[in-house]
Amino acid sequence: MTTKLARMAGSRMKSWFPTTSYPLIVSAPMDFVTNPRLAAEVTKAGGLGFIQGGRDFAPGSPVLARLDEQLRQARAHLGLPETDAPLPVGVAFVAYAASTKHFGATAAPILRRHRPAAVWLFAPSPGAPDTIRDVVASLRRPPAANDDNDGRSWNPKIVVQVGSVAAARSAVRDGADVVVAQGTDAGGHQWAAGAGVVSLVPEVVDVLREEFPGREVAVWGAGGIADGRGVAAVLALGAEGAVLGTRYMVAAESDAQDFKKKAILETSDGGANTVKSQLHDHIQGNRSWPDMYDGRAVVTPSHHDHAAGVPLDENTRRFNAAKEGGDLSRMVTWSGTGVGLIKEELPAAEITRRVRDGALKAMEGLRSSL
Repeated sequence: MTTKLARMAGSRMKSWFPTTSYPLIVSAPMDFVTNPRLAAEVTKAGGLGFIQGGRDFAPGSPVLARLDEQLRQARAHLGLPETDAPLPVGVAFVAYAASTKHFGATAAPILRRHRPAAVWLFAPSPGAPDTIRDVVASLRRPPAANDDNDGRSWNPKIVVQVGSVAAARSAVRDGADVVVAQGTDAGGHQWAAGAGVVSLVPEVVDVLREEFPGREVAVWGAGGIADGRGVAAVLALGAEGAVLGTRYMVAAESDAQDFKKKAILETSDGGANTVKSQLHDHIQGNRSWPDMYDGRAVVTPSHHDHAAGVPLDENTRRFNAAKEGGDLSRMVTWSGTGVGLIKEELPAAEITRRVRDGALKAMEGLRSSL
């Protein structure tokens, strides 16, 4: 990315998210990892923190009450009164469940009341192709008369996570302001078939520029980014922000269990010692994800057994027996390929500052070498 383009990208993200600094560092909305305090600390350090809002939008779902409370806590951690400006954090939702049809009636009013800066959507069911469009429409719709938003305006940026160029096109047609181009280097859930971040980001950037010339859409890069050099790389590829997940798993504020933090800090050579597979979910009895998605996690004995031909039923029995016996070696730790670059646990704000400073240093080093 040229200096002029970098300035333009930084200016756009600053105008969209006024509390952020250049380059934009985003903490990924990881279930059972992120929480209001972590998101707030990232935001206070000039990044953009996200919380995970869940996937059950049925009326009366406890997920809705938890969403309301998480947003209240995020505002409190940021020291913002209830009647202050929009909340400078984002909230993310997984969209494959049938209950997503209730989103407009159940989740959207909660979001209007708290007014987060961005709403992130991921993983619509292939059997419900209009899901993202319908959720976006519910967020853009004028509030109902009984919505508890005190008449305050709210226009969140819609962030849609994708793993292919085709999905990026669909996201923009459905109303995305930001497309997260997630490469297969990423940890956690993602497209089962996809490309690495180095080829996915520039192709998505080019296609969106060429096919949607009248639309103002940003691209964020995600997948295997763990330090400032990775951020500088995705900016050079055309992204306007970088999403980090695995790095924030070992933040001091993270809800990740200790054994997961330990696995992250002790794993190196991420391309060899992490693996993409649906086994990670199936071994835990989770078959809710559509077949088009899988996830990347640290290699465990369960994966070695699977590769050796051990049937799933027997592998699951071994997994459960180990878990019940206190043996954590088979437990699933979601992780991207950048895991080998993560050496220590730090506060989320310090991670954000170090990554941003590292990116600026890397870019300055490149400029000085020309």
